Amino acid sequence: MLLLKRLAGLTLTVVLTLGVVFFTSPGIVNHVRLGLDLKGGFEILYEASPVKGEGEIPVDTLRQTAKSLEKRINALGTAEPEIWTEGTDRIRVRIAGVTDEQQVREMLKKPAELTVRGPDNQVELTGTDFVEGAAQVVYDEMRNPNIQVTVKNKEKLESLSARLLGQTISINLDERVLTAPVIQAVLTNGICRITGQFTYDDAKNIVDTINMGALPLKLTENFSQSVGASLGQQSLEQTLTAGAAGSILILLFMLALYRLPGVVASITLITYSWLLLLFMNLMQATLTLPGIAAFVLGIGMAVDANIINYERFREELRTGKTPLSAFKAGSKRSFKTIMDANVTTLIAGFVLFSLGSGAIKGFAITLIMSIVLSVFTNIYFSQWLLRMLLRTGLADHIHLYGVKSEQIVMQAEVAEMPTLRKTIDFVNRRKAFFSFSLITTLLGIASLLLFNLNYGVDFKAGTSLDITLNRSVDATTANRIVSNAGFEPSVLSVGGNGQNRVSMRFDHVLDPSGKDSARIVSAFVAEFGNNVSKEENTVDPGIARELALQAIYAVALASLGILLYVCIRFEWRFALAAIVALLHDAFFVVSVFSVFKLEVNLPFVAAMLTIIGYSINDTVVIFDRIRENMRFAKVRSFEDLSHLVNRSVNQTLSRSINTVIAVLFASLALLFWGSESIRMFSLAMSIGLIVGMYSSICIASQIWLLLKRHSLLRRPNKEQKADGLYPLPVLPIAYEDEDD
Repeated sequence: MLLLKRLAGLTLTVVLTLGVVFFTSPGIVNHVRLGLDLKGGFEILYEASPVKGEGEIPVDTLRQTAKSLEKRINALGTAEPEIWTEGTDRIRVRIAGVTDEQQVREMLKKPAELTVRGPDNQVELTGTDFVEGAAQVVYDEMRNPNIQVTVKNKEKLESLSARLLGQTISINLDERVLTAPVIQAVLTNGICRITGQFTYDDAKNIVDTINMGALPLKLTENFSQSVGASLGQQSLEQTLTAGAAGSILILLFMLALYRLPGVVASITLITYSWLLLLFMNLMQATLTLPGIAAFVLGIGMAVDANIINYERFREELRTGKTPLSAFKAGSKRSFKTIMDANVTTLIAGFVLFSLGSGAIKGFAITLIMSIVLSVFTNIYFSQWLLRMLLRTGLADHIHLYGVKSEQIVMQAEVAEMPTLRKTIDFVNRRKAFFSFSLITTLLGIASLLLFNLNYGVDFKAGTSLDITLNRSVDATTANRIVSNAGFEPSVLSVGGNGQNRVSMRFDHVLDPSGKDSARIVSAFVAEFGNNVSKEENTVDPGIARELALQAIYAVALASLGILLYVCIRFEWRFALAAIVALLHDAFFVVSVFSVFKLEVNLPFVAAMLTIIGYSINDTVVIFDRIRENMRFAKVRSFEDLSHLVNRSVNQTLSRSINTVIAVLFASLALLFWGSESIRMFSLAMSIGLIVGMYSSICIASQIWLLLKRHSLLRRPNKEQKADGLYPLPVLPIAYEDEDD
């Protein structure tokens, strides 16, 4: 009876979970907010400044200008414009679904114009005639709200009121009438009171607008991104296809490798994906191309928790434990390792969120949510399902977990479990590893000195213009069309799956209104027909310098945060070795991009920080095993320490390789089938994953070994004991490598 209850509970949980996912997913997907790079539109970062003279811009004035922009956009009938202020003098605008982008951009950057007009619609006063911030809400004897304003020139107001006495005037913002009072007296003191049937909110809005009009703002474009609607749709379809392919490959990989636990992992990964989409909807987060990349990579990295847990589970099975006992022991031992590995990646995500902007901030949000939900679904939920399954007693055969009978070594038979395959001697090959890394580092330094990096417009200012055509084109033809339109880009290349994407880079900023890019697009339309889409990005020199500094700060802060965390959780030698390996990985990827002159842009920085988080993730898993083995090891010499390190690396080798393969499925799928816009991001991620595995296995652990050797030579025996390097009975349970 108990067996039936447990089986029924497990079955009901799985059926309900998958049922909820299946029936609610279409609605959730349909309500996901798509970014401009997925549905078309444009984004602009404005720098605001006074129209006349100089001076600080009050925060309220900046906010009111943003509100004025929003009202202008809403008047066009554009759905869901996103407008917000940044810092003390910037306003960021995102608009989707615009048919005439040039007209909208011209309208937006025109200063908000406050005017007082007479009965003949002639302008009598402008916003600069009002005293700054002097407009206020006042009350009459009946406690009705009125509006009181003060002008700078008393004589001008007196002349106007005498000339238009008894007539109706209007106060307008652009072409919109705010209020239309009648002049009832000659105003001699420079102050006028406007009465009417105002609510307090109405009066306050008019006061805020008048105060804003006292200091009209000029808006200058510092950064812009424009994506055609058809190109956005194409990018969405390509990236979703890549994401689906990567996810399916990961699920098949887990099923083939771990069998029954792989089935449980597949259920939790599906649940994880559903929850991530649900939380994005609840938070009203915008999904961008980098966000989808983070989503797909999150699935790959979520597998890591399952792999760590299942590898420890199988190790315990090979000691002769029952599946349930092995699962409990493995879960307990793997929990801290999983949490340490996830926290390091979380640090990189928070740095990206703090210093990033636009699509990069969207990537960071998705990455952070991925990690948090991964802990819930792939640790707690996964372990709960597997525990329920084991308690039914129907899954006690070790073959269901990929363990063979001949691999079982009972605890009492040996003091230290023998390895199940030939152990790779990583320690004795450390000189070869160090030499290889040194050579590649020197080559990278030489390449950077000779060629530097191929910076995109994000870091060196200018305009990038990508045009997608309905058929293939060669570089000669594309150059001719652009030249005939009157432009000479510094770089022009043809790419895309069908050689139908023309990418141009201009060292100067094209016309912010979009007229220049429109001429180039028109030239391609004349030769290829109307099915032409564009993606345009413009960055001015000031913003380019700012973005470059932010990138440097991001890498430095992420490295420092990870260093401090590893110091706290382990010790300084582990932290130093981890940082060296981390910088090695980052520099290797930078060197590859320098040698092959690949473009470095903001998504590249996001990839670098993700690589840093993942690299330390892998390193922490190995360090955690070294620390665990040291607690029960007899370390009397450097040879003993070398054996311990070598054994620890071999014990975690399967985990390191399997995790990289799983995440590579995701990053390579994005590289080969994803949108062109995130191809360099995916390439950087793929290279970083491979070199990160190499450094964790071959560099970080060997550096720690050398640092520890010096401490062994320097410290007296008493200090060695204090550090845990003294004989203890060997733990009867050894954790060795396994056969998949």
